Amino acid sequence: MDSFDIYFLGELLPDADPATVRHGVAKLFKVQESAVDRLFSGKPLRVKQGVDAEAAGRYRTAFRDVGALVQIVASGSPPPAPKAPHERAAGTAGAAAEARPMPDEAPQRPPTDSGDYGLAEPGAILDHSEAPAPAEIDTSSLEALPPNTGSLEDCQVEKPHRPIPDISHLRLVDD
Repeated sequence: MDSFDIYFLGELLPDADPATVRHGVAKLFKVQESAVDRLFSGKPLRVKQGVDAEAAGRYRTAFRDVGALVQIVASGSPPPAPKAPHERAAGTAGAAAEARPMPDEAPQRPPTDSGDYGLAEPGAILDHSEAPAPAEIDTSSLEALPPNTGSLEDCQVEKPHRPIPDISHLRLVDD
């Protein structure tokens, strides 16, 4: 059975209000709101160790309900790298956290090459291959009826009449 470790790095959902998230995280950790600042330091804080996929999903849901994100890694894996303060802000880390695997999926390792990765602008064309030629369909023999003149009677299937079998010889018996 796979087990997972859950880490909190102070990341917020993209449109989350930081004050509301801090209040919610303080409730989750059952600490005073004055002590919640150390939870948002960006350093990985292990919330839970060695949980199954179902429990990891419940933790993810609980944190998302208050507007925070957690990182779920396979047990025994090194903790996630600490985030810089500008990466923890709402909106910057949210998209990266959404791309992380759910607990029931195999954890993904970062690519080993040092290529420069980024996101395309919204609406950018990603597939530059040629579009297929349009299909040549002859519709010249088709015609449409005027509105509200059609009927489904021609679609009705006539079923042959079947006689009811004789069940007079059957009777109920008490046990």
